[in-house]
Amino acid sequence: MINRLNNRGVTLIETLIVMSIMAITMPVAYFMMGGRDARAQLKSNSRDIASYMKLARTGAIRDSRPWAIQFDPGNQRYQIYNNSGEAVGAEDWSDGDESVYRTVNLPERVDFGSAQGKRPDASTDPLDGVSFSANRVVFNRNGTSESGTVYLMATGGETFAVSSLSFTGRVKIWANYGSGWLD
Repeated sequence: MINRLNNRGVTLIETLIVMSIMAITMPVAYFMMGGRDARAQLKSNSRDIASYMKLARTGAIRDSRPWAIQFDPGNQRYQIYNNSGEAVGAEDWSDGDESVYRTVNLPERVDFGSAQGKRPDASTDPLDGVSFSANRVVFNRNGTSESGTVYLMATGGETFAVSSLSFTGRVKIWANYGSGWLD
């Protein structure tokens, strides 16, 4: 009689079950461990810009001095800063007395620009992805700003637009996944 207790092999069914469990869990683990897709990075970076724009607006009101965000599409980054060295009304954003609050670099899979054209009600479609003059949005001490839009796009062509409205300084995010702009 053959002793079945010493038989230590695995069946084909057991192997297939283990492989199917691994096939299901590996993509989830990859996503959770930082392999986020480009769309998730795009959405996160757009929300970050909107949050920093709101922070700059609030800082300008609180400090009674302008705050600004300078976008640098060529270097894939932007800086949030205030102008604390000048008298109110005489701000010069290029004389070196600005205080940098934070510098943010965009990830590799997110770029300035739009693969979907301009957002609704926008007057121009900027080539570098920023429609603010001098690529800078300035929030005044009363909370207002220049109207403009910053466009971010993912490698798949999805585009987000973060806008500031001049009279109120309100910040708004638009999304276009290839089928039209949504707010």
